[in-house]
Amino acid sequence: MELDALFEAINDEALEPNSDIAVLRDVLQSVTSRKNFDTKTMKRFGELTGKAHQHRRLKPSTSEIEFELVGLSASARRISEFALQVEDILVTVDLTRVKKCEGEDCEALFIDESKNKSRRWCAMAHCGMLRKSKVFYDRHRRVTPIVEAETKLGAKK
Repeated sequence: MELDALFEAINDEALEPNSDIAVLRDVLQSVTSRKNFDTKTMKRFGELTGKAHQHRRLKPSTSEIEFELVGLSASARRISEFALQVEDILVTVDLTRVKKCEGEDCEALFIDESKNKSRRWCAMAHCGMLRKSKVFYDRHRRVTPIVEAETKLGAKK
């Protein structure tokens, strides 16, 4: 299941609030927060997946059973593919693996594919590194607070 394009699209910071991709993001955010979808989101998600299923056909002359979307413009095909991927996530993936990044000021969603479900950041190279370097800096800070320095020198408070 190729999900990189889907998560790249829904994690886009310039995503318009009422767009079709925003609806797909809302569905996955509801999963991460373990809340039910609101009625408006459910209705729009149902419309998106219904449209995708209407245009879904078996691919001719393939050795494997595959589907393709026919009769759609390129942008509508892309949205339909994403809607079917989100639907597939809801049905086939352990929903505890759909997570929101724990990085500061990061709202990215991802699927935790680690063996022990321990992934915490959308990208270790960015959010994970920032968090770990902050923890390291705080733990190994060279500056000693003034109060502690005075008590070590024998000064009274």
